[in-house]
Amino acid sequence: MSRSASAVPFGRAMIHRATGRIVGPIAPISREDWPFTVIRDDEVLWRYFDYTKFEDLLRSSTLYFSRPDRFHDPFEGRFSPGNKQTQSESDRIFRSLYSISTSPDSEKYHDIHRTVVFISCWHRNTSESLQMWNAYTKSPDSVVVTTSARALRLFLPQNLMKYAVKCAPLDFPRTEFSHNSLFFYKPDEYRFEREFRILRSPADHEAFHPDKEEDRFRRVPIRLKKIVHRVITHPAATTETKERVERLMQAYLPARRRENSAFEVK
Repeated sequence: MSRSASAVPFGRAMIHRATGRIVGPIAPISREDWPFTVIRDDEVLWRYFDYTKFEDLLRSSTLYFSRPDRFHDPFEGRFSPGNKQTQSESDRIFRSLYSISTSPDSEKYHDIHRTVVFISCWHRNTSESLQMWNAYTKSPDSVVVTTSARALRLFLPQNLMKYAVKCAPLDFPRTEFSHNSLFFYKPDEYRFEREFRILRSPADHEAFHPDKEEDRFRRVPIRLKKIVHRVITHPAATTETKERVERLMQAYLPARRRENSAFEVK
């Protein structure tokens, strides 16, 4: 893509819903506040998971998207503690121009919204990460697959949001640029993840039952051969695990070859 990874829109304004026209002044956006980072096409993205999830990926030819209210981070899709102390520069200007106050129902809205969007998380890196193996796999019976930003852009639906996550301290006020923008902020403690997110918004007329198992996730069909570029087994993978992975790949990804981990003891 030719777009700069650091590109930030000029500003934001109120839009008339019926006509789509701007109905007020344009408020500038601070680069520091903007959470949506477009990454280069050639960036390598990694997804670490246990064998059963890898098997599901190949057998179903779908990418699994989880509901963010089930993630460990309690601030997923929510304002940070910093929002109770101050406003971001972008919000301060925008709200002053339009005389907008914070809605008392915003927290309730965010809690509901956390149950109707779905996210697939990837790790940005040029090489395999031992820290990610330790954090996101439960046993040596695991794999990591790689893809590229370009593959996800070309071979996943265009209506999915695809951006790198902005990490910041919890005293940093988050800015609600859109319904989904809060999902692209994370606390600094997650910085090691170097996360790239794909977010699926609710479809028109889609029904949700948050307490039902089938509404804890969504699946997005993918073209395996276009999305999965490399498959690497865990550093401590047994011969049995390697053989299972190879059999599965022979059935669903015959053009790919399993690779040993760079951290495997020879």
